[in-house]
Amino acid sequence: MSILILMDRFLPDDGGSINWMVNTYSRWSTEEVIFVVPECENSETVDLSLPFKVIRVPMGFTSWDPMLPQTFFFYVRLALQVQKICRHYHVRQIHCAKVLPEGLVAWWIHLIKGISYILYAHGEEILLTQTSRKFSWLLPKLYNGASALISNSRNTRSLLHRIGVTLTTIHVIHPAVDATAFGAERTNPNWIRKQYDLENSQVLLTVGRLQRRKGQDMVIRALPKVQEQYPHVKYMIVGEGDDLAYLQSLAEEEGVGRSVVFAGHVGKEDLSGFYAACDIFVMPNRQIGADIEGFGMVFLEASASGKPVIGGKSGGTDEAILEGITGYRVNGDNADDIAETILRLLSCPEDGKRMGTEGRRWVCHECSWDAVVHQTHHVVSSLHG
Repeated sequence: MSILILMDRFLPDDGGSINWMVNTYSRWSTEEVIFVVPECENSETVDLSLPFKVIRVPMGFTSWDPMLPQTFFFYVRLALQVQKICRHYHVRQIHCAKVLPEGLVAWWIHLIKGISYILYAHGEEILLTQTSRKFSWLLPKLYNGASALISNSRNTRSLLHRIGVTLTTIHVIHPAVDATAFGAERTNPNWIRKQYDLENSQVLLTVGRLQRRKGQDMVIRALPKVQEQYPHVKYMIVGEGDDLAYLQSLAEEEGVGRSVVFAGHVGKEDLSGFYAACDIFVMPNRQIGADIEGFGMVFLEASASGKPVIGGKSGGTDEAILEGITGYRVNGDNADDIAETILRLLSCPEDGKRMGTEGRRWVCHECSWDAVVHQTHHVVSSLHG
């Protein structure tokens, strides 16, 4: 049986859903797998390095709203292209990275050709139903039309159920981390500490897109209180995004401009070194409008690196952080709560070390990609008896 994986973002871009799909289906029977992904300049080298077939097609979505004439044209064009590929490769099932635009295309093909589809659900996209009447009608129809849903957390499953999705079709599978890519034995953080002038500092780290949901702004607001007791603490931010100028300005306003390091985009080959260079990983995520953290793979990466983690009490982070064991969850809207939790770990480094050790043990034993593939195989095979 050929399985077509449909994604509107793909390598060489990065992101949690890209990482999830590539790591899962790289471990599949790869002769069965076909990825249909957006066109991208100079993508040949990336595509040839992958163990499965990659077909690049034009997508060009600037909106997910199918009621807009230009967007409707993009949907129709993509549906026709995918339908042609399904016919050529005898595809029996489509796996969609998310509900829009991929899920709508798969739903149309299912209605026309009877090809079943599976939808991945991450959390934040479900809250689109709160922002638009058309989405509140459309998304439950797409989810309920799928043969199965793969949810990244129990929290995401509850969001799906809240908008009317049948619980029996939802399978919770947590994302995973390749623990062998992290850990002190694989990395040398000294060059990072030297390059960014961190050699005599305690280092806080956030890895994630620069957007309000991730909470980098709240760590900056918490930093003055932290530095009252630990004046040499520095905060390193890895990632890119629209909030860069805002965060830089906020750091100056809070009087901590020299203590906040913006490292920008970091390639996967260097990312483990940044985790190794920090003392505490902190991302006090919170919900902003309809934007929510569905799970938080970066918490697993930090735990795999042997670091204590601090996350927000929002979304599915209670499944990525074992409270009091691998880290703590805080009120992401409260700078004092964030500061006090950072100080709690800084004042007792033995607790931080213990949490890092427990976190790495947990990730190695419970959060492997092999386990994800096994669970995904089980979902697919159950649909075919």
